[in-house]
Amino acid sequence: MSAKKKILFVRPTLGYGGADRVTLNLLKGFDRDAYSCDLALMRAQGEFISDLPEDVKLLDLKARSLWFMVGPLLKILRSSDYDVMYSTCGGASMPMMLATWIGRFSGTTVVSERNILFPPKKAKGKRKLMLFIKKLLYKKASWVTAVSEGVAEECKDILHTDPKRTIVVHNPIINADLEKGRSESLSHEFFEKHEKVILAVGRFEWQKDYDTLFEAFSMLCKKREGLGLFILGKGPLEDYYRNKAKELGIADNICFGGFDKNPFKYMKACDIYVLSSRHEGMPGVLVQAMACGTACVATDCPTGPNELIRDGENGFLATVEDPESVANALEKLLDDPDLEKRFADKSPESVTRYREQPAVQSYFYFLES
Repeated sequence: MSAKKKILFVRPTLGYGGADRVTLNLLKGFDRDAYSCDLALMRAQGEFISDLPEDVKLLDLKARSLWFMVGPLLKILRSSDYDVMYSTCGGASMPMMLATWIGRFSGTTVVSERNILFPPKKAKGKRKLMLFIKKLLYKKASWVTAVSEGVAEECKDILHTDPKRTIVVHNPIINADLEKGRSESLSHEFFEKHEKVILAVGRFEWQKDYDTLFEAFSMLCKKREGLGLFILGKGPLEDYYRNKAKELGIADNICFGGFDKNPFKYMKACDIYVLSSRHEGMPGVLVQAMACGTACVATDCPTGPNELIRDGENGFLATVEDPESVANALEKLLDDPDLEKRFADKSPESVTRYREQPAVQSYFYFLES
């Protein structure tokens, strides 16, 4: 029997983001007969730290920023015998590749792209520098993983990655934790008080575009009573959005639910799930909501939603940054319970590739070649 391959996963922290949960799911679900896996974090902090499996060693790099990860990673490489260095974060991929290059690492290197390469909010100079660095470093990577077909195409077109070495991976999102979580009963006053509840899950930041969602929801509240918008998440713009809700006169119809490790019971209990993002890579929360059998509306942002939703067949795609388009899509479902049920029934079958076993395998199979 061949020896297990030793893999060191690398990322900044293990916080409350989608990639953090995916990394945790990988570390729970990998084949322990074939691999042994450890995790190196820029800083050993985050909501999911306590959920790490006992057989996964946690290495705290104690670095104050991504680029300060290079030194600690070099020390690890020189004192260990890892076969594979594997990043699950686009930012961490750069210092990891630099460390493997300086340290003349002879094993396999895997980098990751989990979002579009041209986020509109980033400064152009910084963006160009980052892409230049990635072009140089990714040429040295054994494999480049992308979380959607759209992101993979960007890697090949913009970073000029080798098409044969650019792999689309499916995040292991549908697992026992989701199955157990969605079966938990939800007792929440907000859900009981409102006739229809729309749910959104995500950080309070510019990318998620809650401005458009709030404006769309305000339009709906002017037409009908009994509507509620429940938001799970936290982030730097939370106070801004609390004030915006008051300005729009919809504060009583919105609940800021904070972070919850089990968003799945909310997805199962809500009537409609909505994603209002300006851009994504592959929105894990949309996969989760569909897996929970929820009717979904998502903006047709780059990239991911249109790889999950076939507009009008198993959900609705709305125009990015267009409150009226989002409101119209939500209203169609609110007005048509049969359509809502049809979308809900079709949702789970649309995301089967994100079930734990095949999805985890998508992250590992190419390491065997």
